[in-house]
Amino acid sequence: MKNSKTLNALLIISAINLTLMIPGGFVETRDFSHLSPIVLGAFNIFLTVLGMASLFMVYFICKKQKWAFVTAFVCGLSYFLVYTLDLAEIFPKSPTAMPSTLLILESLGTILSIPLMYSSVMCFKSMGNSDNHTLLNKSLGWIIGLAVIIGIAIIAFATKAAMMG
Repeated sequence: MKNSKTLNALLIISAINLTLMIPGGFVETRDFSHLSPIVLGAFNIFLTVLGMASLFMVYFICKKQKWAFVTAFVCGLSYFLVYTLDLAEIFPKSPTAMPSTLLILESLGTILSIPLMYSSVMCFKSMGNSDNHTLLNKSLGWIIGLAVIIGIAIIAFATKAAMMG
């Protein structure tokens, strides 16, 4: 299924692109210390879940899980909304100007989100009425557990870094 390979590539590239923009990293250097830690923490939880969900969907799309194509579409829509809201300076607002590298990566993320959503719909439609059921195996359970721990660390790091300004 050629479309699912394209979809998986778009999910992986989108997740990597998002990862490059973690607050406190090399690209996202804006000051968000004026935002409530709860708001900032919730936003970082959303972004971390979005990135990790994108990566996990690759596995479930390979297993031809129909629900994974719907979830991939939601990921694409989420990327589109997150980036366009930031590029339009709606949320999150910062007194610090957006670095040019961040502007480029967010623009790229916005562009990537469109074929990601389209490919998700095309793959979903091509599935017809079939729906495979894949049980989570023990190894995948451990990977998800490890991802949760890593996710918590990312959220804590990103929230602290964004609050430090």
